[in-house]
Amino acid sequence: MGLFAVDYQDVPGQCVYAQGGLKFRADEGALRRYFSQILPYVSLNDLIGEAVFWILFPSSLAIWTFPFLFYFQGVGFALLAALILFLLAGIAHQYIYLKSLNYLVFVFGNRLLQLAGYVVWGVVFLAGGSISNTLIIGAWFIFFALGLGDLILGLLPILFQGRLFSLPLSDQVLRTVGIYYGAKFGADPLTWKM
Repeated sequence: MGLFAVDYQDVPGQCVYAQGGLKFRADEGALRRYFSQILPYVSLNDLIGEAVFWILFPSSLAIWTFPFLFYFQGVGFALLAALILFLLAGIAHQYIYLKSLNYLVFVFGNRLLQLAGYVVWGVVFLAGGSISNTLIIGAWFIFFALGLGDLILGLLPILFQGRLFSLPLSDQVLRTVGIYYGAKFGADPLTWKM
């Protein structure tokens, strides 16, 4: 097993829960059948783990970019730009997997590291005499660290009904990670059936 590997719990006939509680709506047997062409090269634990970290990409991007934008451009620009980045990343990461970028998410997706970064930004804003700015970045961090930003992404299938968002977020990201490995190892993901 590799760097990204996570343990998971199989609920036969229903779903798989990754360590940390992320749910994939297919059980282990269905996932093994679906990814059978690539499992000789990469374990199911690795596929699930890479999906778990890749799901953190949009919120991690929003968390890390907001204080910089806020400090240099002001709150209005920071809110708008960070939300747009979050939404674009939230859509793109469902269909594009960049393993090299996932290594950064592996490190910078850590909520304790993000909290430490926000404490530093809080001190910077407090040193500048702005308690309100410190409260604003604190609220932004809490919103995304608790996963409330994912509620925004959850609205996308409702707003854009159709095939673009036909799978739940976790399943779509896992499928995208699998397709990445399928292409890498010469498999044809278009022939895969659940």
